[in-house]
Amino acid sequence: SARIETVPFETLEQSIQALRRGELDAVLCDDAPAAVYVAKYSTLRILNEVFKEESYAGIVAKRNWALLDTVNMALIQMRAMGVYDSIFNSYIGGDGSYHIKMGKVTGPALKVVTNAEFPPYEFRTDKGAQGIDIEIARYIANFMERPLEIIDIDFDEVIGAVDSGRADIGLAAFSVTEERGKIVNFTDNYATSKIVVVVRSGETESTLQRIKDTLFGD
Repeated sequence: SARIETVPFETLEQSIQALRRGELDAVLCDDAPAAVYVAKYSTLRILNEVFKEESYAGIVAKRNWALLDTVNMALIQMRAMGVYDSIFNSYIGGDGSYHIKMGKVTGPALKVVTNAEFPPYEFRTDKGAQGIDIEIARYIANFMERPLEIIDIDFDEVIGAVDSGRADIGLAAFSVTEERGKIVNFTDNYATSKIVVVVRSGETESTLQRIKDTLFGD
């Protein structure tokens, strides 16, 4: 049977560029950022098979039950009012022009930590971090009537920042896993993602079939 060799990259952008250069045969990533990159680069395509499905949620420190309840109430309200759909439709397959406007705020800032390297959920612009998770953070801050502070750090540091109290909430397209759930509490799921396979569109069918057999073999 075919052997899979995995190659680690610091960011999805780096792995996509390596794929374009022919240094990789395939990249596995969430369907939303995959769609962004395929739209950006005509030399890439997404295989029609789904590799895996997973859910995304925010994270809150184990001891902070009141904040967890408040965040979940905000997420429920977002769904009920159709704000979720507006955000996702704008950023996924859209132009990302839908933004939550900050309302009247008082008190200490709500500190939301992220890693802005996973478009369309979070990415860096000349105006700071933007994306689906940033819009959700704005909505939660408005719900709590508090100013918002976005803290952009390395992904591997996000859980520690929340657990230690340096940040209130983590929003970084976190997959819900049992291992992470031992350290922090997950909010309600706010997105269900599919892990898909991105390949070069110009590859021969035999090469694509080899990739499929390797990843989806019986």
